[in-house]
Amino acid sequence: MMSERLYYTDAYTTEFEAYVTAVTTVNGRPALLLDQSYFYPTSGGQPYDTGTLGGKAVIDVMVGEQGQVFHILADALPETMIGTRVQGKLDWPRRYDHMQQHAGQHLLSQLFFQRFGLETVAVHFGDTESTLDLETPEITLPQIEEIEAHAMDLVYDALPIKAYFVSQAELSAIPLRRPPKVSGMVRIVEIDGFDYSACGGTHCRTTAEIGPIKLTKAERRRGQVRITFLCGKRAWLDYQRKHQLLTTAATLFSNEITQVPLLIERNLGQLKELQSQTETLQTELVAVEAAQLLTTATPMSGYQVLQRSFTDKDVNSVKRLTNQLQQQPGVICLFCTIQAGKVTVIFARAADVNLHVGNLLRDGLRAVGGKGGGKEDFAQGGGITVQQSEEMMAATTTWLETTLPTLHDPSLPSEVI
Repeated sequence: MMSERLYYTDAYTTEFEAYVTAVTTVNGRPALLLDQSYFYPTSGGQPYDTGTLGGKAVIDVMVGEQGQVFHILADALPETMIGTRVQGKLDWPRRYDHMQQHAGQHLLSQLFFQRFGLETVAVHFGDTESTLDLETPEITLPQIEEIEAHAMDLVYDALPIKAYFVSQAELSAIPLRRPPKVSGMVRIVEIDGFDYSACGGTHCRTTAEIGPIKLTKAERRRGQVRITFLCGKRAWLDYQRKHQLLTTAATLFSNEITQVPLLIERNLGQLKELQSQTETLQTELVAVEAAQLLTTATPMSGYQVLQRSFTDKDVNSVKRLTNQLQQQPGVICLFCTIQAGKVTVIFARAADVNLHVGNLLRDGLRAVGGKGGGKEDFAQGGGITVQQSEEMMAATTTWLETTLPTLHDPSLPSEVI
């Protein structure tokens, strides 16, 4: 048995009585069918209503394959309810919010079409914001501002919004933005001669009830533009939140709200200058550290071997130090940094050293259960404990003491060492 959808002609009634025609389940959830209902089921992009039926929470409303309106409940009602009257109550703030967003979308879609010839190809009504997709690859800020300004003018005009059904014969006389997706009797939602849409949703009585309209975002998506918008209380709450944020920012600057953008721009300029100065100082500091560290190098067959485990430097700091040391002839770096128990091993060498440190590090880590590798002049790895790193460093140093004297021997291929 089909339910009479009372919201088609009256979107403002929030409490009603209806006969239970069936007690059933949908996807394992308890559900009721009624002879009539004001509950709106999800359709046309508009979310479902919530509320209560017989004191049980209505958590979803959906349309069945035969057009039935299923009221999904949080808790089941007994089959003895069939044929009895049940009290229904809608969550009015949720319903009214949906009415404002849906009516606002009609207004915006018609404005985009009238002003710029842009068709709305998709609509989504979310819990916190709504969107409409326009058939255009781009849109400008002045165009968005123009649409928003005209939308607010129409809100102030308080144009009546009405819904009515027309037959297929009468449909040709209706200047619809888009052809209907249904046949037979078609429900038209009209904004007083301004917009005509084939729509089964709930809407306000006048454009004044849509309240403030704010377009908050425009983003390109696969050759189209998605407009994010807020209507009614959503727009007011958005304004309230952003005003609070701006006021907080002004308080931090001990200045007026109007000065916040200028102050932020000034501070960003100062920050950029400070960052540049910091980078210069860091470069100079690393150069000094490298020079000091170089004095502790161990001479091996004409090369300078630096072996060090750092606990006060992160990986990036050690890399910067290593890069500086690589500029010095004959340098070989065997570094290890330990941060929060994690060991990272870094091997590097100067350009004039005929040694593949990537192979050296890989083989050394593999011997103690770690992993890593890299290029001829720089390598990085880990996955070992502090004790294992000490064993690896000792073994690598011993290997270098034996191998470095042979690096100048032209009879040995460089890939071997």
